[in-house]
Amino acid sequence: MTTEEIKKIIGNKRLSKAKGQTLLLDENIARKFASLIPFEKGKKILEIGPGLGIITKYLINRGFEVLGVEIDKDFCKYLASKGINVICGDFLKLEIDPSFKTVVGALPFSISIPILEKIKKERHKIKEWFFILQKEVAERVISEPCSRSYSSLSILFNILYDISLEFEINPLAFFPKPDVFSTVLKGVLKEKPLIEVNENFEKFLRTIFRYRRKTLRNNLIDYNTNRVTIDLNRRAETLKIEEVIQLYKECNFNQEIGG
Repeated sequence: MTTEEIKKIIGNKRLSKAKGQTLLLDENIARKFASLIPFEKGKKILEIGPGLGIITKYLINRGFEVLGVEIDKDFCKYLASKGINVICGDFLKLEIDPSFKTVVGALPFSISIPILEKIKKERHKIKEWFFILQKEVAERVISEPCSRSYSSLSILFNILYDISLEFEINPLAFFPKPDVFSTVLKGVLKEKPLIEVNENFEKFLRTIFRYRRKTLRNNLIDYNTNRVTIDLNRRAETLKIEEVIQLYKECNFNQEIGG
């Protein structure tokens, strides 16, 4: 799909670059992205923000049943005119059908994190995801300890999912052209994560990363650290995932025994 073809379709409609509202141009990338999804007969795919359906058509061609969730009413009308099944609405407010265990999409920069949070929350329904993310967001998901982007999000997603970086996309592949590269990430839900991710564990992660420049000792003032063997003068951003889990168990030793 060329820039001229897109302009012909959308007319005078203006896309918001500030909100990350961009459309994929490159057919080869759309085909490559669609080829990442393992084929299973009858597999249903939920696509977030299909736009003009450049990825959608390759998913359909591979034999998948695709349902798009598109918030832009003009795009919804266009997709429907092409015979594509689409819900015109906000994915963040959508009640997800559990038969759609695979979610894909090129995520708008402005709401990428809320979408990832929803995916995590709905993991009892969603078993795998394939996303095009702006590089900055992707780095938050896959970052390692001691990096600036390492956070509670990094830890949670790497505990819950087997994540792989598939390939990067040049800004020239989009219209309007974003300012940064994009990254394609794949996530598959782990059958046996290292620890059960529950509300208490997520609260603990938020606590240790609450003030990034403060030490664990200062951030954990509301926890019993008497049994902690990890140096409390360290910062959360230096901890490997296994150390985070160890620290959580040691801070909650009495509760663990009591439970």
